[in-house]
Amino acid sequence: MANNQQISGIWTVLGIAGFIALLVISIAVIYPARLQYSRQLEFYAKVKAEADRKLAERDALQKEVAALERSPEAIEKVARENFRLCKEGEVVMYYKRPANTRR
Repeated sequence: MANNQQISGIWTVLGIAGFIALLVISIAVIYPARLQYSRQLEFYAKVKAEADRKLAERDALQKEVAALERSPEAIEKVARENFRLCKEGEVVMYYKRPANTRR
């Protein structure tokens, strides 16, 4: 009977050791995959944010193009602001901003 208890105790110890070994191996396999998954999620978030910014910029440019195609006022605004053009007889005055002075 004592011999059976010794064998039973050995199997219990082996079972616990096997479980711990399986747990360590599982962690060793899963942890690097989890790190890679986290990095991929972070990369995805960055790429998605950049794509959203690009889409918003594209939409703004499409609205500007549509306005330029149908509105003479929009064309005039671009000519005045970007190319510094003026109508005949107008006088355009440019002011220099004062340099920041220290007190």
